[in-house]
Amino acid sequence: MSGGMYLAAAGALVQQLRLEVLANNVANISTIGYKGDQSIFRIPEETDPQTFPTSIEGIQSLSPYAPPFSTVIDFSQGAIRQTGNPLDVAINGDGFFSIQTPDGVQYTRQGSFTLNAEGVLVTPDGYPVLGEGGEISLEEGTVEIDMEGAVYVDGDEVGRLRITDFPNTDTLKKAGNGRFVGSDASISGKRPENTTLSQGYLETGNVNPVRAMTEMIETSRAFEAYQKVIQSADEATSKSINDVGKTI
Repeated sequence: MSGGMYLAAAGALVQQLRLEVLANNVANISTIGYKGDQSIFRIPEETDPQTFPTSIEGIQSLSPYAPPFSTVIDFSQGAIRQTGNPLDVAINGDGFFSIQTPDGVQYTRQGSFTLNAEGVLVTPDGYPVLGEGGEISLEEGTVEIDMEGAVYVDGDEVGRLRITDFPNTDTLKKAGNGRFVGSDASISGKRPENTTLSQGYLETGNVNPVRAMTEMIETSRAFEAYQKVIQSADEATSKSINDVGKTI
């Protein structure tokens, strides 16, 4: 196989991986609290530009002919949508809701909460939402949540939502179902100073649908272009094998 074909195949693989990331973003446009992924193709500093690394922590090596591939999470704020549900809460600014799961404390921007059979505030998949003093239990009554995260039932404070932020969100990775987990257990979060909460609202996904669809079209066309290069190189190689040395 010619070097040109290897280069074209590596380029097609890069576009395929990018297309998968974009497709996942588009599929989650309507997912509450979703944070989109961005594709990154880069050569780490102090790397010989003539050769690409084959093993770098957190970066996938595609081929000796392609730059390393990785993704980063876009934690920018999504739009806030009013629902009127008193158990829906949106975060305005930095930070995450803290959730107790069987795998430890995880974090989410999905504020579509509900109550379980015991009256504990939980996520849609049943995990307790943590307050500063642990789980938050609500009795029957009018529920109010103020801008600081204090939870009241009929005017009596029953808890305060634990909002956690991290000095570097690059230490977070997706754990599924809109939750995040710290990749470094030694890094602890703290409550952000300028963040407020809105009761009766939800944060929508932060994916721009027009931009995402445009990038998908561009990526698909680039993939098709590399396919044509591979086909042309294959035809040229086949012709060389069949014609070179043929007696006239």
